[in-house]
Amino acid sequence: APPAEASAETEEGEVAAMPEEPGTDVEHVKVSFRLPSGQRSMRRFRPGDTLEVLFAVASALAGKCPDTLDVSTQMPKRSLRDVEGGLAATVKDAKVAGNMLLIETGKRRKEG
Repeated sequence: APPAEASAETEEGEVAAMPEEPGTDVEHVKVSFRLPSGQRSMRRFRPGDTLEVLFAVASALAGKCPDTLDVSTQMPKRSLRDVEGGLAATVKDAKVAGNMLLIETGKRRKEG
């Protein structure tokens, strides 16, 4: 992927391509998303997938650039951007399996 600075020219940035979903025959975890529209979507992830993959799925689902999205658990409310290890943390480490995650848009965060 090109460095983030490269896509800074566009106002909204690029929507991520939907990553390939693992089949039901391999080890996987299920994660539900609630889209900004209120629609719900369930996706399978490999336990070793990084949160970057999860954000790419959120981006593709919401039709927004990943940089403008926040994905958070609901109980307790916690942004996945704040997980130890950041977007390099795995889905397993972030403990999001079986959770309903909230996709919120318009929360562009500048990386410190």
